[in-house]
Amino acid sequence: MDVIELKSRLQAGRPVFGTWSHLPYPTVVEVIGAAGLDFIVFDLEHGPHSFADLPSLYCAAEKSGLVPVTRVPGAGNSNILRALDSGSRGIMVPHIDRASVARESLDAMVYGPSSRNRGIATLTRASMFDYNNERGYLDGQKEKTLSILMVEDRQGIAELDAICALPGLDVLFVGIYDLSQSLGLKGNLSDKSFQKVFKDTVKRVADKGVAIGCYAHTAEAAEPLVEMGVRFITIGVDGGVLRRGYDAVAAGVARWR
Repeated sequence: MDVIELKSRLQAGRPVFGTWSHLPYPTVVEVIGAAGLDFIVFDLEHGPHSFADLPSLYCAAEKSGLVPVTRVPGAGNSNILRALDSGSRGIMVPHIDRASVARESLDAMVYGPSSRNRGIATLTRASMFDYNNERGYLDGQKEKTLSILMVEDRQGIAELDAICALPGLDVLFVGIYDLSQSLGLKGNLSDKSFQKVFKDTVKRVADKGVAIGCYAHTAEAAEPLVEMGVRFITIGVDGGVLRRGYDAVAAGVARWR
């Protein structure tokens, strides 16, 4: 799958499924791609990845049919610019709590006349260092970039309508664990007050015509999210999925040890 197909699926209301990358090894990415998921999020906020890791990880993702998305460490033109110039096809910006920050983040993902827009460097990995196609490269980037903003606290929820009204936003991703912490619940996602806020958020975003994203530990946990209207779903973290698999192996041989 490429990013244009992924964006088309979201615009048609169809769900897409990916996972998080915390293990900075291309072979792990290839294994995930071979399983048939749609995208992978390289996590520069909580994961150990560095910007130097990214090109080889993006290459492994593209080779194995995954759309490479990057959660940058935080809002800021430099974070977004470096990931895009290295070849990321999607940018996820965490902790969006104001419409002004959301607008600046979206502006930083595209080329344009604003002082906050993406700086131009045409001889990068994203352009395959092509001297001969500078104009074509610049003209095609907006359609080839998936924009994702994360709302993760009370203030972000309060600004939700203004954020969703911004042009160029593809996905509004609810950071459920940080949101629960902001509500004083510290990860208790089953709490009724959290569930009320979450379901209301999903409805508000869907009513604005923006695809909503969320995390699930497992495919089974993703089912109610799909039924609620969540369309961009990350399932598991590579290290956690690996651990769960080997926990099952160890449990299976425990009686002989």
